Amino acid sequence: MPEDSDKRPLTPSDRRILRVVQEEGRITNAALAEKVGLAASPCLRRLKALEEDGIVAGYRAVLDRKALGYAIEAFVLVKLEQSEPGWRTRLIERLNAFEEVLACYAMAGEIDLLIHVVAQDMDAFGEFSMNRLLTLPGVADVRSSFVLSTITPPRGLPIPD
Repeated sequence: MPEDSDKRPLTPSDRRILRVVQEEGRITNAALAEKVGLAASPCLRRLKALEEDGIVAGYRAVLDRKALGYAIEAFVLVKLEQSEPGWRTRLIERLNAFEEVLACYAMAGEIDLLIHVVAQDMDAFGEFSMNRLLTLPGVADVRSSFVLSTITPPRGLPIPD
């Protein structure tokens, strides 16, 4: 794990805490303390320090996209071309405003952006892709790959020993 010289090194207790909260974000401090073998007060102090150091960046629930009516999940590969000044800023602002966009990554290689998208159905995906994504400044080409099934769902980061 890369370490900044300003950051304190992770202790074995910190690592145990990170492993647990990554899987169980709503765990109570008492239960966390018991799982990692610490008293409640030191456990809470360590967790707060991990949050303040930015190692624990936040907590969120994992939602079922299909239960919320999103039948389509896709990864969209975008090739960019330079456009007028400020195009990149406007592109990022517009992508961030699209609620269908779950994540967007700048890539090295044949594609420039990899966008994780959900849509209620193929018509909604087509509207998003054709009428909104393709009209963004600097977008030269868009190709989509649709998720048929999830083999390995997103999981937590490996915590080094």
